[in-house]
Amino acid sequence: MKSKEQIYKDVKELVEAQDKKNYLAYYKIFLDNSERTDIPTEEKEAIINKAYSKYKQQEAGLYDILDHAYLDFIA
Repeated sequence: MKSKEQIYKDVKELVEAQDKKNYLAYYKIFLDNSERTDIPTEEKEAIINKAYSKYKQQEAGLYDILDHAYLDFIA
């Protein structure tokens, strides 16, 4: 059976790995759209901002999970 500390470390590792994947997905959208010339600047910015907003929501959810894991660890 894993200790609370090991569970927390595992959750932290998973959260950080998923956050990195989410950021790279946002960054790919940013790179793919920042140089586009076939759509107006406002549309490019809207696409990039939407992707960033989604990334930040996912990040908040992931770190909420990590916070709960930490609280369980210290309890």
